[in-house]
Amino acid sequence: MDSGDLNRALQYYKEAVKLKPTFPDAYLNLGNIYKALGMPQEAIVCYQRAVQTRPNNAIALGNLASTYYERGQLDLAILHYKQAIACDQRFLEAYNNLGNALKDVGRVDEAIQCYNQCLTLQPNHPQALTNLGNIYMEWNMVAAAASYYKATLSVTTGLSAPFNNLAVIYKQQVVHWDLILLLPLGNYVEAISCYNEVLRIDPLAADGLVNRGNTYKEIGRVTEAIQDYIRAINIRPNMAEAHANLASAYKDR
Repeated sequence: MDSGDLNRALQYYKEAVKLKPTFPDAYLNLGNIYKALGMPQEAIVCYQRAVQTRPNNAIALGNLASTYYERGQLDLAILHYKQAIACDQRFLEAYNNLGNALKDVGRVDEAIQCYNQCLTLQPNHPQALTNLGNIYMEWNMVAAAASYYKATLSVTTGLSAPFNNLAVIYKQQVVHWDLILLLPLGNYVEAISCYNEVLRIDPLAADGLVNRGNTYKEIGRVTEAIQDYIRAINIRPNMAEAHANLASAYKDR
């Protein structure tokens, strides 16, 4: 939907709530339009009106919480996610998003509980699986992290982050060294395979190109590293890391 359609929708939703001031669905959708137009304060007012006209409106509470989250108002986000869950105890996204907000304020144990509750309701929820993997990754519990990332990939094909994180784990698990060429061997092959998947999902992922280029460079495949760095620069010309790594690769070659 382009901005013209959004503005037309905005006009008619405003007319709807003018004609019927106790119209919760119209307020909810009006808030969604304001949010899509980059007007979060107006969206917040509309979501609040939706809740006032229907106090158990879990979707409006969840959208209100998400808007607070995006504005960095994490305490308000946590409060309203909890209210949304109180209205609908099977609200999957509210559990997952509450977990994200709790993690961001350092309440990691509570975040894990939220992700697990989400998985209790839907065992194949990809975001909750990935988020748990991220926590274990940060705790350097790489085996647990890898198991969650692999579980994510078993239930979805559209997320690149688990592939990227698995690649990082594989690169940490070098099996042995080639003592003639003095190059690391082993799980770098799996790491490159993961970066290939990242780039399959998003061919314009400059970070993925740089990461794959770094991996190629680490195992001596400098020409392929250079190609990846050049592609990354073409996609994102102001990416300093790509320029620096390209310079290093030329120097090494």
